Amino acid sequence: MKRTRMLTLLAALAAGACSSSGPSSLEPPPGGDTPGGNTDPAGGGNTPDPEAPPIPDKTVLDDRVTSYAEALRTASLKLVRNLPTLQQIKNVETATDQRAAYEAEIDAMLADQRFTARMIKWWRDTMRQGGGAQDNKPSRDTAPVFATRVMIEDKPYTDLFTATTNTCPTYDGATNTFTDGNCDNGVPTHAGVLTNPGVMMQFYGNMAFRRVRWVQEIFVCTKFPAEYAAQPTQVNGADFTGPWPFESVATAPINFQDTSSVVCANCHVTINRVAPLFANFNMNGQWMNDSQVETPTVPDPQKTVLSHWLRNGEGTAWRFGQPVADLPALGQAMAADKDVQDCAVARMYNFAMSKEDIVSDLATVPPEVLAPFVDDFLANGMNLKKTLRTILLSDDFTKF
Repeated sequence: MKRTRMLTLLAALAAGACSSSGPSSLEPPPGGDTPGGNTDPAGGGNTPDPEAPPIPDKTVLDDRVTSYAEALRTASLKLVRNLPTLQQIKNVETATDQRAAYEAEIDAMLADQRFTARMIKWWRDTMRQGGGAQDNKPSRDTAPVFATRVMIEDKPYTDLFTATTNTCPTYDGATNTFTDGNCDNGVPTHAGVLTNPGVMMQFYGNMAFRRVRWVQEIFVCTKFPAEYAAQPTQVNGADFTGPWPFESVATAPINFQDTSSVVCANCHVTINRVAPLFANFNMNGQWMNDSQVETPTVPDPQKTVLSHWLRNGEGTAWRFGQPVADLPALGQAMAADKDVQDCAVARMYNFAMSKEDIVSDLATVPPEVLAPFVDDFLANGMNLKKTLRTILLSDDFTKF
Protein backbone atom coordinates (compact mmCIF):
# COMPACT_ATOMS: atom_id res chain seq x y z
CA MET A 1 0.00 0.00 0.00
CA LYS A 2 2.81 2.40 0.92
CA ARG A 3 4.64 1.50 -2.30
CA THR A 4 1.49 2.34 -4.36
CA ARG A 5 1.09 5.74 -2.70
CA MET A 6 4.78 6.56 -3.27
CA LEU A 7 4.55 5.73 -7.00
CA THR A 8 1.39 7.83 -7.31
CA LEU A 9 3.13 10.81 -5.66
CA LEU A 10 6.19 10.50 -7.91
CA ALA A 11 3.99 10.37 -11.01
CA ALA A 12 2.14 13.53 -9.95
CA LEU A 13 5.40 15.39 -9.35
CA ALA A 14 6.73 14.35 -12.75
CA ALA A 15 3.55 15.45 -14.48
CA GLY A 16 3.69 18.82 -12.74
CA ALA A 17 7.31 19.33 -13.79
CA CYS A 18 6.53 18.52 -17.41
CA SER A 19 3.51 20.84 -17.54
CA SER A 20 5.30 23.80 -15.92
CA SER A 21 4.95 26.97 -17.93
CA GLY A 22 8.19 28.51 -16.57
CA PRO A 23 11.41 28.49 -18.52
CA SER A 24 13.56 25.37 -18.27
CA SER A 25 17.02 25.70 -16.70
CA LEU A 26 18.39 24.26 -19.93
CA GLU A 27 16.80 26.96 -22.08
CA PRO A 28 18.22 30.47 -22.59
CA PRO A 29 16.47 33.25 -20.68
CA PRO A 30 14.13 35.55 -22.59
CA GLY A 31 15.96 38.06 -24.73
CA GLY A 32 18.95 35.79 -25.52
CA ASP A 33 22.15 34.97 -23.70
CA THR A 34 24.96 36.41 -25.78
CA PRO A 35 26.84 39.04 -23.74
CA GLY A 36 27.19 42.31 -25.57
CA GLY A 37 24.83 41.20 -28.34
CA ASN A 38 21.67 42.66 -29.92
CA THR A 39 18.16 41.23 -29.58
CA ASP A 40 17.18 39.18 -32.59
CA PRO A 41 13.66 40.30 -33.69
CA ALA A 42 13.03 36.82 -35.08
CA GLY A 43 13.17 35.48 -31.55
CA GLY A 44 16.44 33.60 -31.92
CA GLY A 45 18.23 35.26 -29.01
CA ASN A 46 21.11 37.74 -29.27
CA THR A 47 23.54 38.08 -32.14
CA PRO A 48 27.18 39.14 -31.58
CA ASP A 49 27.87 42.83 -31.83
CA PRO A 50 30.57 43.28 -34.52
CA GLU A 51 31.76 46.43 -32.73
CA ALA A 52 32.22 44.71 -29.38
CA PRO A 53 35.86 43.78 -28.46
CA PRO A 54 36.62 40.04 -28.67
CA ILE A 55 36.55 38.05 -25.47
CA PRO A 56 40.10 36.66 -25.03
CA ASP A 57 40.60 32.92 -24.67
CA LYS A 58 41.56 31.92 -21.16
CA THR A 59 43.44 28.81 -20.09
CA VAL A 60 44.44 27.28 -16.80
CA LEU A 61 47.86 28.90 -17.22
CA ASP A 62 46.23 32.31 -16.89
CA ASP A 63 45.18 31.47 -13.34
CA ARG A 64 48.77 31.05 -12.16
CA VAL A 65 50.36 33.61 -9.88
CA THR A 66 54.04 34.32 -9.34
CA SER A 67 55.47 33.12 -6.04
CA TYR A 68 59.22 33.49 -5.67
CA ALA A 69 59.04 32.00 -2.19
CA GLU A 70 57.52 28.77 -3.55
CA ALA A 71 59.97 28.78 -6.46
CA LEU A 72 62.88 29.17 -4.04
CA ARG A 73 61.74 26.13 -2.08
CA THR A 74 61.42 24.02 -5.23
CA ALA A 75 64.74 25.21 -6.66
CA SER A 76 66.60 24.55 -3.42
CA LEU A 77 65.34 20.98 -3.24
CA LYS A 78 66.25 20.51 -6.86
CA LEU A 79 69.70 22.12 -6.92
CA VAL A 80 71.22 21.37 -3.51
CA ARG A 81 68.78 18.71 -2.22
CA ASN A 82 67.91 20.72 0.89
CA LEU A 83 65.15 23.09 1.88
CA PRO A 84 66.11 26.77 1.90
CA THR A 85 67.23 28.22 5.21
CA LEU A 86 65.06 30.64 7.14
CA GLN A 87 67.43 33.42 6.17
CA GLN A 88 67.10 32.56 2.46
CA ILE A 89 63.32 32.60 2.76
CA LYS A 90 63.39 35.99 4.48
CA ASN A 91 65.82 37.35 1.89
CA VAL A 92 63.19 36.75 -0.78
CA GLU A 93 59.96 37.39 1.13
CA THR A 94 61.04 40.72 2.64
CA ALA A 95 62.88 42.08 -0.39
CA THR A 96 61.58 45.18 -2.13
CA ASP A 97 62.44 43.49 -5.43
CA GLN A 98 61.60 39.83 -4.85
CA ARG A 99 62.67 38.74 -8.32
CA ALA A 100 66.16 40.21 -7.87
CA ALA A 101 66.45 38.56 -4.45
CA TYR A 102 65.31 35.24 -5.91
CA GLU A 103 67.87 35.52 -8.72
CA ALA A 104 70.62 36.13 -6.18
CA GLU A 105 69.63 33.00 -4.26
CA ILE A 106 69.58 30.95 -7.49
CA ASP A 107 73.06 32.18 -8.41
CA ALA A 108 74.34 31.27 -4.94
CA MET A 109 72.94 27.74 -5.25
CA LEU A 110 74.41 27.26 -8.73
CA ALA A 111 77.81 28.12 -7.23
CA ASP A 112 77.29 25.80 -4.25
CA GLN A 113 79.40 22.66 -3.88
CA ARG A 114 76.20 20.69 -3.33
CA PHE A 115 75.03 21.62 -6.82
CA THR A 116 78.17 20.07 -8.30
CA ALA A 117 77.47 16.83 -6.42
CA ARG A 118 73.84 17.01 -7.55
CA MET A 119 74.87 17.30 -11.18
CA ILE A 120 77.26 14.36 -10.96
CA LYS A 121 74.40 12.21 -9.71
CA TRP A 122 72.08 13.58 -12.38
CA TRP A 123 74.55 12.83 -15.17
CA ARG A 124 75.11 9.34 -13.78
CA ASP A 125 71.40 8.68 -13.96
CA THR A 126 71.03 10.32 -17.37
CA MET A 127 74.00 8.53 -18.93
CA ARG A 128 73.17 5.24 -17.18
CA GLN A 129 76.71 5.24 -15.83
CA GLY A 130 78.36 5.21 -12.44
CA GLY A 131 80.90 3.17 -10.51
CA GLY A 132 84.62 3.31 -9.87
CA ALA A 133 87.34 1.26 -11.50
CA GLN A 134 87.68 -2.31 -10.29
CA ASP A 135 89.08 -5.66 -11.45
CA ASN A 136 91.28 -3.90 -14.03
CA LYS A 137 88.19 -2.39 -15.66
CA PRO A 138 87.83 1.34 -16.34
CA SER A 139 85.79 3.66 -14.16
CA ARG A 140 82.23 4.36 -15.22
CA ASP A 141 82.31 7.68 -13.37
CA THR A 142 84.57 9.59 -15.72
CA ALA A 143 81.88 10.37 -18.33
CA PRO A 144 79.39 11.81 -15.78
CA VAL A 145 82.18 13.73 -14.04
CA PHE A 146 83.40 15.12 -17.35
CA ALA A 147 79.88 16.21 -18.34
CA THR A 148 79.45 17.87 -14.93
CA ARG A 149 82.76 19.69 -15.25
CA VAL A 150 81.76 21.04 -18.67
CA MET A 151 78.58 22.40 -17.11
CA ILE A 152 80.02 23.74 -13.84
CA GLU A 153 82.92 25.50 -15.55
CA ASP A 154 80.61 27.18 -18.09
CA LYS A 155 82.11 25.40 -21.08
CA PRO A 156 80.09 24.81 -24.26
CA TYR A 157 77.93 21.71 -24.20
CA THR A 158 79.53 20.60 -27.47
CA ASP A 159 82.71 19.74 -25.53
CA LEU A 160 80.90 16.53 -24.60
CA PHE A 161 81.52 15.36 -28.17
CA THR A 162 84.52 17.36 -29.37
CA ALA A 163 86.99 17.68 -26.47
CA THR A 164 90.29 15.95 -27.22
CA THR A 165 92.02 16.24 -23.81
CA ASN A 166 91.09 15.79 -20.14
CA THR A 167 87.97 13.81 -21.01
CA CYS A 168 88.41 11.49 -18.00
CA PRO A 169 88.72 13.91 -15.04
CA THR A 170 88.10 13.03 -11.40
CA TYR A 171 86.27 14.96 -8.70
CA ASP A 172 87.13 15.39 -5.02
CA GLY A 173 83.98 16.16 -3.07
CA ALA A 174 85.89 17.11 0.07
CA THR A 175 87.70 19.95 -1.66
CA ASN A 176 85.16 20.53 -4.44
CA THR A 177 87.83 20.30 -7.12
CA PHE A 178 88.16 18.61 -10.49
CA THR A 179 91.48 17.06 -11.46
CA ASP A 180 92.54 16.75 -15.08
CA GLY A 181 92.74 13.28 -16.53
CA ASN A 182 93.02 11.77 -19.99
CA CYS A 183 91.21 8.60 -21.02
CA ASP A 184 94.15 6.27 -21.50
CA ASN A 185 92.49 3.68 -23.74
CA GLY A 186 94.54 3.97 -26.91
CA VAL A 187 92.25 5.96 -29.20
CA PRO A 188 94.06 7.91 -31.94
CA THR A 189 92.12 11.09 -31.06
CA HIS A 190 89.68 11.53 -28.20
CA ALA A 191 86.15 12.82 -28.82
CA GLY A 192 84.58 13.65 -25.46
CA VAL A 193 82.33 10.92 -24.10
CA LEU A 194 82.22 9.19 -27.50
CA THR A 195 85.60 7.61 -26.77
CA ASN A 196 85.14 7.13 -23.01
CA PRO A 197 86.38 3.66 -21.93
CA GLY A 198 83.76 3.25 -19.20
CA VAL A 199 80.95 3.91 -21.68
CA MET A 200 82.45 1.63 -24.31
CA MET A 201 82.90 -1.15 -21.74
CA GLN A 202 79.40 -0.92 -20.32
CA PHE A 203 77.70 -0.88 -23.71
CA TYR A 204 79.79 -3.55 -25.39
CA GLY A 205 77.67 -5.88 -27.53
CA ASN A 206 77.12 -7.49 -30.92
CA MET A 207 78.09 -5.28 -33.85
CA ALA A 208 78.41 -2.24 -31.52
CA PHE A 209 74.66 -1.66 -31.72
CA ARG A 210 74.29 -1.00 -27.96
CA ARG A 211 76.84 1.82 -28.20
CA VAL A 212 74.92 3.44 -31.04
CA ARG A 213 71.67 3.15 -29.13
CA TRP A 214 73.30 4.84 -26.13
CA VAL A 215 74.40 7.79 -28.26
CA GLN A 216 70.96 8.12 -29.87
CA GLU A 217 68.83 7.89 -26.74
CA ILE A 218 71.02 9.94 -24.39
CA PHE A 219 71.97 12.77 -26.75
CA VAL A 220 69.14 12.87 -29.31
CA CYS A 221 66.34 11.93 -26.88
CA THR A 222 64.59 9.56 -29.30
CA LYS A 223 64.62 5.90 -30.12
CA PHE A 224 65.33 4.56 -33.58
CA PRO A 225 64.35 5.12 -36.39
CA ALA A 226 66.42 8.29 -36.20
CA GLU A 227 65.56 9.80 -39.59
CA TYR A 228 62.82 9.59 -42.19
CA ALA A 229 62.37 10.15 -45.89
CA ALA A 230 59.91 12.82 -47.01
CA GLN A 231 57.69 10.04 -48.36
CA PRO A 232 57.84 6.30 -47.56
CA THR A 233 58.40 3.83 -50.38
CA GLN A 234 56.95 0.37 -50.79
CA VAL A 235 59.29 -2.59 -50.41
CA ASN A 236 57.74 -6.05 -50.63
CA GLY A 237 54.40 -4.52 -49.73
CA ALA A 238 55.73 -2.76 -46.59
CA ASP A 239 56.58 0.88 -45.89
CA PHE A 240 60.27 1.70 -45.99
CA THR A 241 60.70 5.09 -44.31
CA GLY A 242 64.47 5.61 -44.34
CA PRO A 243 66.11 8.34 -46.46
CA TRP A 244 68.94 6.06 -47.58
CA PRO A 245 68.62 3.49 -50.39
CA PHE A 246 66.98 0.34 -49.07
CA GLU A 247 69.62 -1.83 -50.74
CA SER A 248 72.49 0.02 -49.03
CA VAL A 249 72.51 -2.25 -45.95
CA ALA A 250 74.06 -5.71 -45.94
CA THR A 251 72.23 -9.00 -46.38
CA ALA A 252 74.79 -11.39 -44.87
CA PRO A 253 75.51 -12.73 -42.35
CA ILE A 254 72.53 -10.70 -41.06
CA ASN A 255 69.85 -9.80 -43.58
CA PHE A 256 69.13 -6.16 -42.81
CA GLN A 257 66.87 -6.04 -45.87
CA ASP A 258 64.43 -8.48 -44.31
CA THR A 259 60.76 -7.38 -44.39
CA SER A 260 59.07 -10.60 -43.21
CA SER A 261 58.00 -9.20 -39.82
CA VAL A 262 59.31 -5.63 -39.62
CA VAL A 263 61.24 -3.49 -42.06
CA CYS A 264 64.67 -3.83 -40.46
CA ALA A 265 66.19 -1.23 -42.75
CA ASN A 266 63.99 1.55 -41.33
CA CYS A 267 66.35 1.65 -38.35
CA HIS A 268 69.45 0.00 -39.71
CA VAL A 269 70.10 2.32 -42.65
CA THR A 270 71.19 4.76 -39.93
CA ILE A 271 72.45 2.40 -37.20
CA ASN A 272 74.70 0.50 -39.60
CA ARG A 273 76.44 3.71 -40.66
CA VAL A 274 77.32 4.72 -37.09
CA ALA A 275 78.13 1.34 -35.51
CA PRO A 276 81.40 0.67 -37.40
CA LEU A 277 82.88 3.80 -35.79
CA PHE A 278 82.63 2.12 -32.37
CA ALA A 279 83.69 -1.37 -33.45
CA ASN A 280 87.36 -1.18 -32.44
CA PHE A 281 86.66 -0.87 -28.70
CA ASN A 282 86.97 -4.20 -26.94
CA MET A 283 84.88 -5.41 -24.01
CA ASN A 284 87.03 -3.37 -21.59
CA GLY A 285 86.66 -0.15 -23.57
CA GLN A 286 90.18 -0.28 -25.00
CA TRP A 287 90.81 0.78 -28.62
CA MET A 288 92.37 -1.91 -30.81
CA ASN A 289 93.60 -1.90 -34.39
CA ASP A 290 90.68 -3.89 -35.76
CA SER A 291 87.05 -4.71 -35.02
CA GLN A 292 86.39 -6.21 -31.58
CA VAL A 293 82.67 -6.92 -31.95
CA GLU A 294 81.00 -9.98 -33.40
CA THR A 295 77.85 -10.87 -35.31
CA PRO A 296 74.99 -12.45 -33.30
CA THR A 297 75.06 -15.55 -35.52
CA VAL A 298 74.62 -18.90 -33.84
CA PRO A 299 76.56 -21.16 -33.54
CA ASP A 300 79.40 -19.35 -35.35
CA PRO A 301 79.70 -15.64 -34.53
CA GLN A 302 82.03 -13.75 -36.84
CA LYS A 303 84.28 -10.80 -36.15
CA THR A 304 82.43 -7.93 -37.81
CA VAL A 305 83.81 -6.14 -40.84
CA LEU A 306 82.29 -3.18 -42.71
CA SER A 307 80.60 -5.41 -45.32
CA HIS A 308 78.56 -7.02 -42.51
CA TRP A 309 76.87 -3.66 -41.90
CA LEU A 310 76.79 -2.05 -45.32
CA ARG A 311 76.81 -2.96 -48.99
CA ASN A 312 80.17 -2.52 -50.73
CA GLY A 313 80.78 1.12 -51.63
CA GLU A 314 78.77 2.53 -48.70
CA GLY A 315 80.49 4.51 -45.93
CA THR A 316 79.93 5.61 -42.37
CA ALA A 317 77.76 8.66 -41.63
CA TRP A 318 75.87 10.42 -38.84
CA ARG A 319 72.79 11.26 -40.89
CA PHE A 320 71.76 11.28 -44.54
CA GLY A 321 74.15 13.53 -46.43
CA GLN A 322 76.53 13.81 -43.45
CA PRO A 323 79.41 11.36 -43.93
CA VAL A 324 81.83 10.96 -41.01
CA ALA A 325 85.06 9.03 -41.20
CA ASP A 326 85.90 8.63 -37.51
CA LEU A 327 84.72 9.44 -33.98
CA PRO A 328 86.10 13.02 -33.89
CA ALA A 329 84.15 13.72 -37.10
CA LEU A 330 81.08 12.12 -35.52
CA GLY A 331 81.49 14.45 -32.54
CA GLN A 332 81.62 17.49 -34.79
CA ALA A 333 78.48 16.37 -36.64
CA MET A 334 76.62 15.83 -33.37
CA ALA A 335 77.73 19.21 -32.02
CA ALA A 336 76.12 20.91 -35.03
CA ASP A 337 72.92 18.82 -34.97
CA LYS A 338 69.78 20.75 -33.94
CA ASP A 339 68.20 17.58 -32.54
CA VAL A 340 71.17 17.15 -30.20
CA GLN A 341 70.90 20.77 -29.09
CA ASP A 342 67.15 20.45 -28.50
CA CYS A 343 67.71 17.26 -26.52
CA ALA A 344 70.17 18.96 -24.17
CA VAL A 345 67.64 21.69 -23.37
CA ALA A 346 64.78 19.22 -23.03
CA ARG A 347 66.73 17.16 -20.50
CA MET A 348 67.58 20.29 -18.49
CA TYR A 349 63.93 21.41 -18.58
CA ASN A 350 62.77 18.00 -17.36
CA PHE A 351 65.34 18.13 -14.55
CA ALA A 352 64.04 21.51 -13.40
CA MET A 353 60.40 20.46 -13.66
CA SER A 354 60.91 17.07 -11.96
CA LYS A 355 59.82 15.13 -15.02
CA GLU A 356 60.89 11.57 -15.77
CA ASP A 357 63.19 10.42 -18.56
CA ILE A 358 62.33 11.62 -22.05
CA VAL A 359 63.03 8.30 -23.75
CA SER A 360 62.33 5.49 -21.30
CA ASP A 361 59.35 7.24 -19.66
CA LEU A 362 58.16 9.21 -22.72
CA ALA A 363 58.27 12.44 -20.70
CA THR A 364 58.44 14.61 -23.80
CA VAL A 365 57.99 18.39 -23.86
CA PRO A 366 56.21 20.25 -26.71
CA PRO A 367 58.68 22.08 -28.97
CA GLU A 368 56.82 25.37 -28.53
CA VAL A 369 57.44 25.17 -24.77
CA LEU A 370 61.16 24.55 -25.26
CA ALA A 371 61.64 27.09 -28.07
CA PRO A 372 62.59 30.13 -25.92
CA PHE A 373 65.02 28.04 -23.88
CA VAL A 374 66.61 26.58 -27.01
CA ASP A 375 67.06 30.13 -28.30
CA ASP A 376 68.70 31.06 -25.00
CA PHE A 377 70.97 27.99 -25.20
CA LEU A 378 72.19 28.90 -28.67
CA ALA A 379 72.61 32.58 -27.80
CA ASN A 380 74.71 31.92 -24.68
CA GLY A 381 77.25 29.70 -26.42
CA MET A 382 75.51 26.42 -25.47
CA ASN A 383 76.19 26.97 -21.78
CA LEU A 384 73.86 24.45 -20.15
CA LYS A 385 74.16 25.95 -16.65
CA LYS A 386 73.08 29.36 -17.93
CA THR A 387 70.12 27.78 -19.69
CA LEU A 388 69.15 26.00 -16.46
CA ARG A 389 69.25 29.41 -14.75
CA THR A 390 66.95 30.84 -17.44
CA ILE A 391 64.50 27.98 -16.87
CA LEU A 392 64.54 28.54 -13.09
CA LEU A 393 63.72 32.23 -13.60
CA SER A 394 60.98 31.63 -16.17
CA ASP A 395 57.22 31.83 -15.63
CA ASP A 396 57.08 28.06 -16.09
CA PHE A 397 59.06 27.67 -12.86
CA THR A 398 58.04 30.67 -10.77
CA LYS A 399 54.28 30.68 -11.37
CA PHE A 400 51.95 28.33 -9.55
